[in-house]
Amino acid sequence: MADAPKSLEDQLQEQQESLGNQIKDLETQLMRAKEGYLKVQGALEILAIQKQQAEAAETTTTEVADQ
Repeated sequence: MADAPKSLEDQLQEQQESLGNQIKDLETQLMRAKEGYLKVQGALEILAIQKQQAEAAETTTTEVADQ
């Protein structure tokens, strides 16, 4: 019976280590997903700005051509 508590302690320590590693891996995956999200969001913002600039240039060109 003296071995049972030691065996249980070993199992719990292994489980704790395994879960700690799993948490670290998931945190890394989450950070990568956040970085990817922010890159896509930035690209969408750039496209929106370019679209506004193109529309403004088109409006200006149309106004100059009408004069």
